[in-house]
Amino acid sequence: MSLNRVIVAVFAGALLVRILFNVYLVGMDNPGFALFPDGEEYDALARSLTAGTGFAVDQAPNTFRPPGYPFFLAAIYGLVGPSYPAVKFVQSVLGALTCVFVLLIGARLFSYRVGVIAASIAAVYPFLVVYTGFLLSETLFVFLSSIFLYALVRLREHYSVRWAAVAGFILGLMTVTRPMTLLLPALLLVWAWIEFGDRRRAVMIVGVMVVMMLVPIAPWAVRNYAVTNAFIPISSHLWAGLYAGNNPVILRDPEAIGGSIQPEGVEDYRAAYLSFMSHTLRHEPLELLRLEGHKLKRFWSVLPKTSERDRIISACSYGLLLPLFLVGMYLSLRSPQKPWILFAWILNFCLVTLVTHGSTRFRLPVEPVVILFASLTLERLWVKFGSAPAGPGVSDAR
Repeated sequence: MSLNRVIVAVFAGALLVRILFNVYLVGMDNPGFALFPDGEEYDALARSLTAGTGFAVDQAPNTFRPPGYPFFLAAIYGLVGPSYPAVKFVQSVLGALTCVFVLLIGARLFSYRVGVIAASIAAVYPFLVVYTGFLLSETLFVFLSSIFLYALVRLREHYSVRWAAVAGFILGLMTVTRPMTLLLPALLLVWAWIEFGDRRRAVMIVGVMVVMMLVPIAPWAVRNYAVTNAFIPISSHLWAGLYAGNNPVILRDPEAIGGSIQPEGVEDYRAAYLSFMSHTLRHEPLELLRLEGHKLKRFWSVLPKTSERDRIISACSYGLLLPLFLVGMYLSLRSPQKPWILFAWILNFCLVTLVTHGSTRFRLPVEPVVILFASLTLERLWVKFGSAPAGPGVSDAR
């Protein structure tokens, strides 16, 4: 089967799975505010934008939420009205397109067969399906992430200012959607230096990316300054978010440690966070190390701290892929062209977790990479123990 036919089949299958999930399991009209209250604020911001009253909640300018997802919702609302079914359909399309990009990334980094296996898993993978049914930024962010990684894979194959510019602009859109990639350019500099073996070229590539990354970010920073008279690049949630994962209360709570909890009575989150970090580093460094270990444990956990149903689903999907993922990382390091960009991507979100807090929602952008490495292992097992010959090389997918 030709690549184009496989792409169509992957897209159609993944879209069907997501539509069926939304129709029969969640309900097209159910926004999921009971499960995810932050969706209610996204919805309010989008309605305010479409009504012409700006990025505001109850007519008060908002700097707490990043703007990417509310503007995405506002674009849909502006076309068809505040329709939750329309949002879920568009998010299902984005989820299906993410599976297509997983196919293309796998085909170029490893082999055509690895790409097909990975896309097939991604099409039905619970964590990539479930968020299409709620008013949350995860599906949009993961979709943008898949384009970003594909652009870097193309850049890896052939140095091009165009692909660096595309990657940088997409990185900017990702950052104003979820600011988890704000400091990613530092890792990209190391990646480019390793990938191209030339420091000047690495600096040039990342320089182009940073310039294009600022295109979506700079106007929002200017808007925030105009509203608050303070420099807020993306969101004023920064210090509150940092303190929620790093505070004395959570350090002493065996159930909450590694996660997020907001102590009461705090007026200045910045001062409280800096005070906690200073005290802990000086007087209880081992306790801080224990806290960081719990964050990573939550991030990579097979059994999320939610419902029994979620734990069963996670164990039967992510839990099965996790050992294959680890083997796949090892196998990839034995190949001549090592997929360093995937390792840099994983490292970025591990570092974000260490700075903030551990959550399976934070892991979602890493799930496509988990699937890719696991698919490499499955493809090698297929070749070794099955009757299939070695799959076509990456050039066949181009």
